[in-house]
Amino acid sequence: MLLKVNRIRNLGVFSDFSWDAGLPAFERFNVVYGENGTGKTTLSRLFDCLKTGLHEDYPALEFKISSETGDFTHGAAAARKVRVFNADYVQLNIGQLDGNLKPILVVGEENKALSEALKQNERELATRKDLIAEAESRIAQHETARGKLFTSVAATISEATSGTLQRSYRKNNAEAAFKILGVSKEPTETELTAHRATLRQEAMDRIEAELTKTMMFSGNDHSFDQAARAIESAASSLCGRTVISDAIARLQDSPEIAKWVEQGHALHKALGSQTCQFCEQDLPADRWRKLEAHFNNEDQALKSEIERTIDEIDQLKKFLQSTSLPDKFALYGDFRHQYDEAKETLTTEVMAASAALDQITAKLAEKLGARTASIPFDIRLDFGGLANAFSAVSALLDNHNKKTELFTGAKDAAKKAIEAYYLIGIKAQVAIFDAKIVDEMALITQNKDGDEGAGMAALATLEAAINEKKMQISSAHKAGEDLTKLLQTFLGRNELTFESSDLGYRVKRNGKDAKRLSEGERTAIAFIYFIVQLKDQDFDLAEGVVVIDDPVSSLDSSSVYQAFAFLKSAVRDAKQVFLLTHNFSFLRLVINWLQHDPAAKKKNKMYMLVCRNGATGRHSTMGPLDQALIDHPTEYHFLFKTLTNFNGDGTIADCYHIPNVTRKVLETFLDFFAPGKNSLYSKLSQVDFDENKKTAIYKYANDNSHFTGQGFEPGLVQESQKNVTYLLEMIKTLAPQHYAGMVAATS
Repeated sequence: MLLKVNRIRNLGVFSDFSWDAGLPAFERFNVVYGENGTGKTTLSRLFDCLKTGLHEDYPALEFKISSETGDFTHGAAAARKVRVFNADYVQLNIGQLDGNLKPILVVGEENKALSEALKQNERELATRKDLIAEAESRIAQHETARGKLFTSVAATISEATSGTLQRSYRKNNAEAAFKILGVSKEPTETELTAHRATLRQEAMDRIEAELTKTMMFSGNDHSFDQAARAIESAASSLCGRTVISDAIARLQDSPEIAKWVEQGHALHKALGSQTCQFCEQDLPADRWRKLEAHFNNEDQALKSEIERTIDEIDQLKKFLQSTSLPDKFALYGDFRHQYDEAKETLTTEVMAASAALDQITAKLAEKLGARTASIPFDIRLDFGGLANAFSAVSALLDNHNKKTELFTGAKDAAKKAIEAYYLIGIKAQVAIFDAKIVDEMALITQNKDGDEGAGMAALATLEAAINEKKMQISSAHKAGEDLTKLLQTFLGRNELTFESSDLGYRVKRNGKDAKRLSEGERTAIAFIYFIVQLKDQDFDLAEGVVVIDDPVSSLDSSSVYQAFAFLKSAVRDAKQVFLLTHNFSFLRLVINWLQHDPAAKKKNKMYMLVCRNGATGRHSTMGPLDQALIDHPTEYHFLFKTLTNFNGDGTIADCYHIPNVTRKVLETFLDFFAPGKNSLYSKLSQVDFDENKKTAIYKYANDNSHFTGQGFEPGLVQESQKNVTYLLEMIKTLAPQHYAGMVAATS
C-alpha cells in the first residue's frame, strides 16, 4: 500500500509540498476533502502518473511516495497497478462520444478453469520477463562497469599521448582501438620511455651539412683509404727520385745554402743580371755555368713536383681541419649524446690525420734540399679511423633528417604503442565483463527462445497461448450488458444503452447514436465505464490502487446516492482506495460508510486539503479532516467553526478563503432566518441589525468571494477581521439560541 506523499515539487499548487510529520499514514481506505481549487484533481494526476513515473504537463515534476515495498519517485514506473477516475479520464475515454469506447474484456463464469490456466501462463510470462529484465539490468551494469574501464584508460592514454589533461582521446576511441587490438606483447619500459620521449619532442629542421666521404688528391677523388695510398705512393716516389747533374759539392752538402743560392740564381735569371746583387761584383762565367748545371731543368721539374705535392697535402689538411659540424642542439635530444661522442672522435681523427700529413710534408721538405740523392721514406698513412668517424657523424645527421621527414609517422607509431600498452593492461578485466555479458545474453536467449529440453516454450509461443485463452474466456458483450444495466440503474431510465461490436461500444439513445449528452449523463457514463473497467483482465482489483476524484461533480442531488452505492460496491475489494471530493453530501455518505462498515471501520483515514495564497503564489497543504466535518451532518457547522476560530495572523494568505466562507455562512443563516426566493441582498435588508454593519458585511462577502482578476485590496486583512466579527455579532443578535448552540456544538 501507499503510505505517504513525502514530497512534491513543481506540480501546480503542490509546487513545494512536504508531508507533515504529525500527519498519519494512508490506510486501505482514504478520504481527501477540499474545496474547488485546493488541488484534488492535481493530486489524482500525481497518482495517475505512477503508471510511468512521468507527467507530460509537468516535465520538471519531482516527487517521492513511500509504500510498504519501497519508495516511488519521478522517472520510475510503480510496480503496483493504479486506476484513476478524474476529469482527465472522462475526457480521454468519453470525450464527446463521437466514436467507439474501447471494449472491456471480463472473465465469463463458464471459463473459470481456463482462467486459472491463463493466470498460470501469465505468471510464467511475468516471471520470464522479470528474468529477462533482471538479466538486461545486469548487462547494463556490466556494460557500465566495462565502460568505466574504457573511460578511465582513455583519460590515461589521452594524458600519456598528449602530455596534457585536455581530453582529446575518449571512451569511444579506446573501445574502437580495443576491438582491433592485435598486440599480444607489452612494450618494455625502455621502449615505452623512448615512445614517450618521441611524443614530447617537436619536429626540428633538417640539417643540410654534408660531410665528405672522399678526398681530392692529384686531381682525383679518392676514398679515404685510396687517398692514403696515393699520398704514400707519391711521397715515396718523390723521395726516391734523384737528379743527375754537375753538382756543386758545397750545395749538395748544405741544403740550407743550396736553397738560398737557388733562390738567388732564379732572381738573377729573372733580372737578366750578371752582377751579384749581394756583393755588386760581376759573376764569373765559370761560376754561372756551374750554377746552371747544378740547377738544371730536371732538377727544377722535381722541385716543382715536390712543392706541388706539399701544397696538395697542405690543402688536404686544411680541408680536413675546416670541416664544419652543426651544434648538437640542432639535433633531436635522443641523438645528442651519440653526436657528442662521434664529434669528439672525428676531431681526434682529424688531428691524427693532420699530424700524419705533417710528417709526410716534413719528409718532402727534406727532399727539396736533397734532390740529387735518394732519401728513405717509411711513413704509413691510415685514414680508416678518420673514414669511420666521418661516417658515424654523417649517419647521425642522416638519422636526424630521416626523423624529421618521418616525424608525424614516428609520433603516430609512438601513440599507437602507448595506446596498446594501456589497452593490454585492461584486457583481462574486459574479458571478465564480456564473459558475464555473454552469460546474461544466453539467459535472455533461453527465456525468449525457450528450451525444448527443459520443456520451456518460446516467449512468443507463450504470449500467443495467453492471447488465445483470453479470446476464449473474454466477453466484451457481457461487459456491454453490464454497462447498460448499470447505466439504466444509475440514471433511473432506460433510453441510453451500450451497443457492443468488434470495435468497442457505442452509446445509443432510443436505438440511435446518442448526441448532445448532458454533463450529468457524460459523467454517469464515464463513471460506470470506469467501474466496469475495474473488472477487466488487465487489472487485478485485489492488488490494485483505485483513485476516484469527485465522481458526483456534475450529477444532480438524486444521483449522488446512486453514485455512492456504485462506488462502494466497486471498490470494496480493492487493495487501496483514495476518494477525493468537494461535495459535502457525498462526503457524509462516505464518512458514514467508513465509520460503520466492519471491513473499513478501522482501516480508514480522512484528510483535508487547504489552499492559501502566499508571496510566491497559491500553495496547498494536507492535514487531518476537521472534526466538525466528521461530527456534524451539514457543512454549515464546519464553516461556522471556521469563522469563530478566525483571528488572522496579519497576512493575506491566512484570510484568502474567509470571504467565501463568510458568504456561505451568511447565505445558510439567512435561508432559515429569512426564508424565501429573494436575493441575498433582499434577505439581508429584511433583518433588524445595524445598517452600516449589514452594508459592510454584504459588500465584503459579495465583492471578495468572486474572482475579479484585479487581485486583493491591501486592506483585506483588516476587512476580514472586522466583517467576520460583524457577521457573528449579527447571528448572535438575531438568533441567540442558535448562536449559542452552534458555538457549543463546534467547540
